[in-house]
Amino acid sequence: MKQEESTILKKLGKDSGFKTPENYFDDFNERMTAMLPDVEITDVNVKPSTWVRIRPYAYLAAMFAGIWCMMKVFNGINGTTSGQMRVNEIAEGIHVEGNADEFMMMGAASDYDVMSYQDSVAQSMDEPLPDVNDANKP
Repeated sequence: MKQEESTILKKLGKDSGFKTPENYFDDFNERMTAMLPDVEITDVNVKPSTWVRIRPYAYLAAMFAGIWCMMKVFNGINGTTSGQMRVNEIAEGIHVEGNADEFMMMGAASDYDVMSYQDSVAQSMDEPLPDVNDANKP
């Protein structure tokens, strides 16, 4: 194999066969500019359109909207329920004797939720009920 390569190199030589004429690049710049057509350079001040000016802000708003949607999907953020609705749900679950433990095991109510419910019930029991007849008096 090596013998074949050396005989081929002897026959063809190491030249690539491509040569540039002498002094070809000396006046290359002048010849190239002579071949190019004359074009008048004009300075055009183009006012950017409204969309071009607000596009970065629109993309920024879309990015934050996408992040909000991902948080809503992946974290289960639920903006439709209020805190009072959650307290009522916990209260209903705790009032049934057997459900309190299940409610805690499901993770639907934390210890903090139960304690805050118990505190609110204790406070409401300490306060006297308003008299209905007093509200109707002029």
